[in-house]
Amino acid sequence: MSMSLEPFLLSLAAGMATGIGGMIVASRRKVSDRAVSFSMGLASGVMLLVSFNNLFLEAVELLTHHELIVMFSLGAFAMIALDLTVPHIEATARREESVNPKMLRAGMLIAIGVTLHNLPEGLVVTTGYMYTPRLGLIIAIAIMLHNIPEGIATAIPLMTAGMRRSRIATITFLSGLAEPVAALAGIAAFHLLDKIVIGFSLAFAAGVMTYITADELIPVAHEYGHKHVVSVGLLLGIIFALSIDVILS
Repeated sequence: MSMSLEPFLLSLAAGMATGIGGMIVASRRKVSDRAVSFSMGLASGVMLLVSFNNLFLEAVELLTHHELIVMFSLGAFAMIALDLTVPHIEATARREESVNPKMLRAGMLIAIGVTLHNLPEGLVVTTGYMYTPRLGLIIAIAIMLHNIPEGIATAIPLMTAGMRRSRIATITFLSGLAEPVAALAGIAAFHLLDKIVIGFSLAFAAGVMTYITADELIPVAHEYGHKHVVSVGLLLGIIFALSIDVILS
């Protein structure tokens, strides 16, 4: 299989996980708050471990400490700027029991925000894979686990607004397609890069994933209550990511 095709397929699989989250909501009358809290906690643990144990440590080998700090910060601040520009899942992720006409508009805005947030995630998978296939696979697994609860949180306001289940599933799947599209752009550009720029990309990706975890996954998980469930999920996510790292080494 072509080296260019593999990161695209990994990004496609990770992106489709957003649609899986949407289908979970669309296929059930209710997704328990405990299940959402646990899944987001699990994804948080995986994302944090991959950010520092994989992306960050690989970047250390290629950059000076000053370069590492600058690029990590740029990745985080880029996501902050995106969050300030586009609404994302924390805005209305918490389920409302009564139907609110404004929820449809809010849900669509969140779906757009998720789509835009998926773009850098596709680039992250490509960056990791083109450095080493093992790193790309680990990142793709982490993002996949992150995207399932993200799809759930995206679908909940749409379901509350009374949108058809089939349309909810379609919207969440389409939002995930931003990742393989971004992966293709990354593949096209990556062949032109040297090791220093690869190091920049890895550190930048670590900042992106850390910010997503700190600003999106953990706070939204706590909005659903069950803080101990979130903590258990986070710890199990770290253990899972460590296990995957050992299996693939």
